[in-house]
Amino acid sequence: MEKRKVRLHKKLRQDLSLRILSVVLAVIIWFVLSITLYPTVFMTVDDVPVTVQIEGTAAEEQGLSVIDFDENTAVDVSFNGTRYEIGSYTADDLHAFVDMSGITEAGTYNLDVKVTAGADSCEITKVSPSKVKVKLDYIKTVAVPIKVKDGLVSAAEGYSLGTPVVTPETINVKGPQKLVDEISYALYVINQKKTLSEAYTTSDGSLYLYSEDGSIIDKTPFELEYDPISVNYPVYFLKTLDFTFDYQGAPANFDTSILKYTLSEKSIDIMTSNDSILNQDTLHLGYINLSDINFDNPFTFNVNLDSDQKSASGIDKVTVTFDSTGFTSKEFIIPESNIKLINTPNNCDVTLATRAIGRVVIFGPEEVVESLSATDLIAEYDMQSMQLEYGSYTRNVKIYAPQIDSVWCYGNYEIVFNVSEKQPVVTGPVSDNNSPTAAD
Repeated sequence: MEKRKVRLHKKLRQDLSLRILSVVLAVIIWFVLSITLYPTVFMTVDDVPVTVQIEGTAAEEQGLSVIDFDENTAVDVSFNGTRYEIGSYTADDLHAFVDMSGITEAGTYNLDVKVTAGADSCEITKVSPSKVKVKLDYIKTVAVPIKVKDGLVSAAEGYSLGTPVVTPETINVKGPQKLVDEISYALYVINQKKTLSEAYTTSDGSLYLYSEDGSIIDKTPFELEYDPISVNYPVYFLKTLDFTFDYQGAPANFDTSILKYTLSEKSIDIMTSNDSILNQDTLHLGYINLSDINFDNPFTFNVNLDSDQKSASGIDKVTVTFDSTGFTSKEFIIPESNIKLINTPNNCDVTLATRAIGRVVIFGPEEVVESLSATDLIAEYDMQSMQLEYGSYTRNVKIYAPQIDSVWCYGNYEIVFNVSEKQPVVTGPVSDNNSPTAAD
């Protein structure tokens, strides 16, 4: 019984070996027959990736670049060849590319897709799709200025927000020429809400591109090159100052309150980093000479600020206009008796050469001027500060009414006086040697 089992097991092993050998021989026979009887096979490989080759083409020589092409583009390729060369081909064994020959200008093109394979016997019979869209343009780099949108940033009460300073001032934008030329500026939008009472710097913002008409431009086609952006906000003290001015050349007794005037601007808002302005309430414009006022011409002052001050109001000039209501003018002749030289020197003789001053124009309230006479007026010249030599002098005099505080002289008037060597003063009779004496 035991011997029979051994013989059966041996026979089964022999049958298995024969079966395996039969399969191997069948494959070999099939392969030989396939090569000899059917040497060419037909295949289709799906999803072969497509590339764009611009290197070494006329398009590259013209400075063109591919700016729009879907890198995920793939084609289905049908081909044939000998079985032993292409029988195991996959997408990795095929090279699909866009034919760029003949392209020399910018534009959008539907270009042929070509496919190559490593096998000499491989013949491409169909490519689907056979064409793909490719856009070419000239690449350009420009420096675009950065503007700041800071609607969320404001100054606390009593302070003023200065013009924000952005660093860097420009960014470099690289992209298709036609698209780059549409860009006017870059806008840095501050994302943080702040109320400031001191200088502040932030980099919490978002950058956008805009055209000249204010339309936003998609950043996708461009390469942006710039250093980290920061925005500095200067903060100033803010104070409203009232404009003032003073009169010059007015007699000591003149009542300036009778002159009514209008300022083109009554006040100005000043920004400054100096807190001393908090103790200041007015801004002095300058002086108006009383002798220049005739109601016909206004007076204009330039607004002069300190180097650390800025006008938040945009005011750089102020005009003063006088109201002529109730005023009139009249001409007078001032006699020699009312022409006065005061503070004359003791070491020389001063004599007046002018006998009268004519056509002197006096302004004042109507009722006062109508009753005014030439004897009410004095023409005065103060010689106290003169450096004198002998000779004749012409000088402007100050004309006023000592007893009336509401009139003034318009214009300038001159007198002439002479300075000469002081003559000895004779105090008694001159003695005569020939006259008889008491002894005679």
